Amino acid sequence: MGLKKSLGVVAAGVVGLCSTTHAANPLTTSFYSADAAALVYHDSLFIFAGHDEQGPEGANNKFFLMNDWHVMVTDDMENYHDYGAVLSYKTFAWADASAFAGHCEYRNGKFYWYVAVHHGSIKQDEGFAIGVAVADHPSGPWKDALGHALITDLTENDVKLNIDPAIFYDGDDIWMYWGSWNAGRRVKLKENMIELASKPEDIKIKDFFEAPWMHKFRGNYYFSYASGYPSTTNYSMAPSINGPWTQMGVINAKEDNSETNHQAIFKYMGHWYFMHHGANSPGGWTYRRSVNIDYLYYDRDGKIQKIVRTAGVDKVNNALIKDGGYRLTVSHSNLALQDDGDMVVQQVADETAENQLWVIAAGSKARHYTLQNFATKKYYCPSNTLLDTVRTKETPCEIRIENASEKKGYYLFANYDDDYLGDVLNISKEPGMPVITWVRSGTDNQKVRFDAVALPEPPESSSSSANTSSSSYDIGSSSGTASFVSAAKLGVPQLLSFSRNAGIHFSEPVDYMMMDVQGNVLHKGFGADIPASILNSGFFLLKFGGKIQRIRL
Repeated sequence: MGLKKSLGVVAAGVVGLCSTTHAANPLTTSFYSADAAALVYHDSLFIFAGHDEQGPEGANNKFFLMNDWHVMVTDDMENYHDYGAVLSYKTFAWADASAFAGHCEYRNGKFYWYVAVHHGSIKQDEGFAIGVAVADHPSGPWKDALGHALITDLTENDVKLNIDPAIFYDGDDIWMYWGSWNAGRRVKLKENMIELASKPEDIKIKDFFEAPWMHKFRGNYYFSYASGYPSTTNYSMAPSINGPWTQMGVINAKEDNSETNHQAIFKYMGHWYFMHHGANSPGGWTYRRSVNIDYLYYDRDGKIQKIVRTAGVDKVNNALIKDGGYRLTVSHSNLALQDDGDMVVQQVADETAENQLWVIAAGSKARHYTLQNFATKKYYCPSNTLLDTVRTKETPCEIRIENASEKKGYYLFANYDDDYLGDVLNISKEPGMPVITWVRSGTDNQKVRFDAVALPEPPESSSSSANTSSSSYDIGSSSGTASFVSAAKLGVPQLLSFSRNAGIHFSEPVDYMMMDVQGNVLHKGFGADIPASILNSGFFLLKFGGKIQRIRL
């Protein structure tokens, strides 16, 4: 892969080779990579990957030659910045070989990387041990957090091959899972991340071989693992971290030309991903693997769908959406979303149809927004119930909006945690088909493009006062003054008066934002008054109290 422009992810103390690759699957061909773990931190995805250094396929090369680990980072799922070989088994003075699979987590202001290495002196069984490295940033510099191993062949109730550590946070509890050769263990860690808080115990998962990974979704616990050898990736489900576990079967088939299967399952910016290694780089084979990422989907019952291995996932644009006016177009049909009698439907695009125009405004939490129809003044407010049609309501509501694909648009989530979102019924391309709430399937009828538009200006009015039924207020340029007193419910912030000469006044202090028709923020603040000194004549959008109103000064 050739070098591409930097991601703009800057860190102090960068160690080793730094390069940036433009990636599909595999993520990089600049080195052979394997056993990768994922960590989402500050809207970036960090990948902690082992490094296969074995030579070409041959009878004398049938072993894993691994001496160090790389860290890569992305913020668009296409460009991956490689910090280089930032950690080696040599970082641990007590180790003498083999930089096997690891897992990194953030806690207490530090990054803790749990890795499997061959111990230099403790060799009662296979001789592998689990060490902990610590750093202030994933790029390093990394150092041994303990000065000795956390798990060895002498640890009570360990396994013969102490490899493949994986960390899982369950509320305040910190669990580490590990194991191989059909034997897995878990142990609780102390808050300091470097001491055991319990005795290791059997994970009691049937058909487990190695590569444990735990995650949680919709209240269920998911334990995924390599099963058999050559391995598939299987998983089990349970209502509690302690079981009982129900085997759910294979989700990733045997990899082509690679005997091992090692997964990481994670959510990043509205997508669930499945990271795995194959042998799909030039010259690859069982001992020369490469990391890949594909999509992971659940069905309506929370079961994981079988992984479809692809040439790579879509590039995403994770910049925040600007406040302002937009036309929303469904990617699969190129039809516009329209508020049609309080039901959201797709309809043939019509530039004169104001009910196909939407005003987006940032909400109270990151990546949450209000989405208000320009014509009806009602808000896009989906139900959490699957197969319910999406309705618009008078009362503002916030929805989470994430970029599904840089080319194909955004997901409009009804329930972000449960992976429910807006979906054009039956993937139909027919005008008038409603938007419903459904599970995220990745199909294009769930992806909506946001095309910025200039919102129409309200008609000129000779009246010097505003009508309480309208959200548009027009002030004559000759007098420059007007007054509006609302009869709305007590306790709801109201616009009391506005004037180019006297300023803007609310019924109570409120967070407010003034924007031009393109959605660019001109001024924002908190208070009951906006002084005349900052106002200019013209047409503005005024956001306050969870709503947007149009005014002309």
